[in-house]
Order: sequence, then C-alpha cells, then structure tokens
Amino acid sequence: MSNFERLFTPIKLGNLEIRNRITLTGHGTGMGRDHHPDERMIAYYEQRARGETGLIMFGSQQVHRSSPGITGLLCNVDDTIIPGLKAVGAAVHRHGGRIFGYLSHMGLAASARPTALWSASNAYEQKYGEVAHAMTIAEIEEVTEAFASAALRCLEAGLDGLQIHCGHGLLLQQFLSPLTNHRTDRYGGSEENRRRFPAEVLAAVRRAVGDTVPVGIRCSGDELVAGGLTGEDMARIVPHLVSAGRLDYVDVSAGSDGDLVSNMLHEPPMGLPSAPFASLAQRIRQTVDVPIIHGTRIETPEAAEALLARGDADMAGMVRALIADPMLPAKARTGRGNEIIPCVACEQACLGRLHRGYHISCVGNPVTGREQQHRVPTPAETRRHVVVVGAGPAGMEAALQAAGRGHRVHLVDAGEMPGGRMLLAGRPAGREEWRKLIAQKTVAMTRADITLELGRTVDAGAVRALAPDVLIMATGASFHVDAGSVAALPGSASAPLLSVDEAVAEPGRVGRRVLVVDYLDRQPAMVAAIMLAQNGDREVVLVTPSLQVGLKLELQNTTEFYRRAYSSGLAMKQLCQPTGFDGGMVHFRNPIGGQRWSEGPFDSIVVAEPGRPRDGLAAAFSQDGFPVHVIGDAYAPRDVEAAILEGFETGRRV
Repeated sequence: MSNFERLFTPIKLGNLEIRNRITLTGHGTGMGRDHHPDERMIAYYEQRARGETGLIMFGSQQVHRSSPGITGLLCNVDDTIIPGLKAVGAAVHRHGGRIFGYLSHMGLAASARPTALWSASNAYEQKYGEVAHAMTIAEIEEVTEAFASAALRCLEAGLDGLQIHCGHGLLLQQFLSPLTNHRTDRYGGSEENRRRFPAEVLAAVRRAVGDTVPVGIRCSGDELVAGGLTGEDMARIVPHLVSAGRLDYVDVSAGSDGDLVSNMLHEPPMGLPSAPFASLAQRIRQTVDVPIIHGTRIETPEAAEALLARGDADMAGMVRALIADPMLPAKARTGRGNEIIPCVACEQACLGRLHRGYHISCVGNPVTGREQQHRVPTPAETRRHVVVVGAGPAGMEAALQAAGRGHRVHLVDAGEMPGGRMLLAGRPAGREEWRKLIAQKTVAMTRADITLELGRTVDAGAVRALAPDVLIMATGASFHVDAGSVAALPGSASAPLLSVDEAVAEPGRVGRRVLVVDYLDRQPAMVAAIMLAQNGDREVVLVTPSLQVGLKLELQNTTEFYRRAYSSGLAMKQLCQPTGFDGGMVHFRNPIGGQRWSEGPFDSIVVAEPGRPRDGLAAAFSQDGFPVHVIGDAYAPRDVEAAILEGFETGRRV
C-alpha cells in the first residue's frame, strides 16, 4: 500500500466530497467534433476517472461566440453542447470521479482572423499577433450573461461544479492586468475597477447556480511578465474575487499565454524544476479560507504529497502526469509507483500535437488520445514467438505490447543498455529525464517476462537460430557523417566533421572553435550546441539553412532553448547552407538570397542531419515465410514519438 496519506484523504469543495486530492486541471485536448465533446473525448476523460483521479476539470469551454474555439476548444454557447457534456459527466461518474465545467473566454489570447477579438482594450498579444477590439459596456454585460448561461448548461448536463478561468492571460485576466487594461471607465484604471468585470462574472454565475453548487476560479498567482500582476497584487485581488462569487475553492497557477517566456514558464518543459510556483499558491492560501488547488509541473505522486505536506495547497493538479499515465492515482494508492509511466516534460505529443492541430497524446504512452481503440490489448488468438531486434524506443514498445497480448518475446540489442538513441538524448544537462522513460520501460519488460539479451550483434543466421514466428526489426538508423549529404560536399574529406551523436557521446573529441550545422531544426542540434557551449572554453556557432533556428520545435521548447542558448553564449545564424569545405573553413550560400561567403577555420564541425535506416538485415528474411515488420528509424528516421507509436501499433497487431 502507499504512504501518500494526504494525497488520498478525501476533501470537500463546498458540500461536495472529492475522493482524493488529485486534480486533472483544465487543459485543451484537441478532441471533440464541431467544438462539442465526441467519443474520443468521452473515452479520454473516462480513462482518467477509471484511474481514480479525484476531480476532473473539463477542457476549457468558450462561453461566447466572440471567443473562437481554437485548437479544438469546446464552445458552450447554446444547448447543443448539453448532450456531449452529459455523456462525459456520466462516464466520469461511472468510476466515482467528480467533474467540473471549466468556463472561459480567450479574449485576445487567440486567433480569429479576419474577425476581431474582444478584450479590455486595444491591446496586442505576442503569441498570436493580433490587436483586440476594446469591449463596450454592452459587450461586457453580454459576456457576463454568457458565463452565467454556460454555467447553467453545465448543471443541466449533470456536472458537479464549475470553474471560471481568471488566469493565463485570458479575458478576465486581461481586465485584471495593467498590461492589457488601459480603460478609463469604471472597468479600468484602479485595481478596484480592473477587478470589476471578473467580480461581476463570478457574482452572475453564483446567482444563476445557487449556493449549493461548488464554484471556483483558476487564476495566475503572478503574470510572470514585467509590469504585470505580481504575487503581491494577486494576494490582494483574490480575496475580493472569492467574496464576489462566494467561491468554494481557488486554483492557483501562474503566467500569461500572451507572453512567450511566461507561457513557457507556466507550461515548463524538460529541464525546469518541479512545482516552480508552489509558493504563489501558498501565499494566496494564507489570504483566503477556501481550499487551494495548485498544479504546475507536479509530475509524480511524491511531488504531489510534498506539495500538500508543505502546506502550499490542499489539492494537487497533475495534468501532464495524468496525460502520461491516467492510472497514476490507482498505482500510487496501491504501492505500484514503479509502474507509473512518467511524464518527462518533452512536450512533443501533448502541447506539440495540440499546436499542430491534432489531439493530444503522450510520447511514452500512445494509448492517450486513442483510448477508444487501444485502452487494453486484445489477447492473441495464438501465442507466438516474437523476436525483436533493437532495444531502442520502437523495439522496447513493440516488445511490451506483443508480450501484453500473450506472446513469448525475445528482445536482442547490440548495446549494453536498452534505450537506443534515448540514452544519448538523456546525456546533456537538463535532458536527463529521458532516462526515466527508459527505466520505466525496462522495469515493465522485466514484469512482462520478456527475454532481454544485450551486447549481442546478430546476423541473419543468428536471428533464424532464435526460430521466430514473427520478426520485428527495430534496428534504428545510422547518423555517421561519412555517409550523409554533408559527406558529398566538396572538400568534406578534409573537414573535421563529427555527427551530433558523436559530439554528445564524446564531447572531449570536440575542439575549441565549433560549428554546429543543423539540418533538422529540432532538438538534437540545439541540445548539443548548448551542451558544448556550456562545457569547456569553447566558441560555438549554430547555423541552419532554414528561416529560423529550431523552426520545427514545440513553442515552449523553442522559447526555453533560445533562453538557454543566449545564456550560454551560443551564437545562432539562419539561412546558412554549407556548400563545401577547405579543412576547417566552411563555404556558405544563402538559400534564398543566393549570397556566398566563407567562415572559419573551425576546429570541429558537428552535423545534425537525417539518418539512414539500418534496414539491410530485414531483406534477408523476405523468403523465410514468417512476418517481418520494419519499424521506427529502421523504416524511416523520425523522432521518439513516431518510434514509440510505431512500436506500439506493431506490437498490438502481431
């Protein structure tokens, strides 16, 4: 059994008892159909309730047509949403969970082109780059009534309570903040005037739903933007909001979506600390007499228990942790913490997919977002001997899923440790969390009784000797520069070339003056360049032929990598296409303007470019009569999300 005494103690919000202190705080899922809940969304929330999450905040519902449902946000603007809300609520209730409607208006923290956005003033928002229309008094009253109407629809659908979004740079915070509220009427100027609209919204919601329904807010305890609301400001403001809405709880977060750095800090990527804003929650907790929820990077049950033990909050919000493993509460409660799939804060399949217009998932757990099809593995009709060659992310996942269906699995790898290229990814400072995922998969393979054979390079004869019924080739890709596109450039034989993998594995081989050439515009080159710049007396320049360094990164990772790059002294240049070498001298061409120039000499030239599939072994089995599946980078070099997903899908169907 667990030692999480506080985490699994019930709590009351108003008159409603919640079975434990774990909250799935509000977040976008990218699911739904026509901005209404659909079957995928129902299955997503039901799985979190099945895993014993105490309280679920339904994904943000836009209460008025002036707030567009970007990235799949729900729109609670008329009664057509009620059946979908009711279906999700019923699914959560089937498993003993509680679910609250989460009501918001994006204001100018959105994109509505060519339609104008509404806000407190004609302010400009950095993330989407649009200027808002300053709301009239009539429009303020219209939106106030829209919040109350949306709240009633949530209750008609059978939801248990309500949360009003007053944070993260959305409309109500735009009125609260001096950064975005430049009004001179009764809704602007003084702090009392700036809090008037949020207070009127909360009062209207309370009047509509009555005194017995739990109502609370989500707020930013600090905007994390110079000149914006501070912790001191919010400690004064929140008690007034609690009084205005006769609130039953306050969910304290931090930051503003309208500022790139602030947005990154309140959705912290890998390398940033756990619970960075817990002190803000504690500060507000000291000013009000209602329970406080706090959730910013509470990634483990231990971190959640510590948050409660310190008195920072009364409930722990665990969004990304529950995206990674919806069964986290049940596993923690029953002493199975080593089975929890970790959130490593890579942001690739949750926020990354969401910003690309897809439903969220998780690198380490492809079931997320696919609960309808893949919640539990289907037992195999015939037990087979499945041989997997390659214990990188694709191979490990394929082995786990095949074993989960009842197959006998033999996994073999030439390396001394499982993990493949994830081992390298976890070497630079701040990237160690990749090791957590390797460790969890390794423990799971032991539990699944998979035969893991390391340190063995196999040829076709050795594979045949294992007598597979099914063969899965997850042999990865080669990233050696001598076989890449750079090797074909004039003078490459004279250049001090290293692959990005070689530079990370053996940084001692890298000289003092370093050029990093990035053909991928993702993490490998940026991580390596920052690592080299931070370690040793080096001058490091990172160049890309693209329009922007890190062009294909997730937004939060882009912001954090740039911040780390500038603090490490890394120089970055775009539109630099290498055309040839002369020893350590590099000849460049601007791929758009056509200008040519040379730079150097460099002691080392580190290259990040697409790998070449190691798929040669698979061809030897084309006539053997058993199924052969080539997956992951061996099929086409991509990223870890693609590798694990492909391994998952292959293991589930063999």
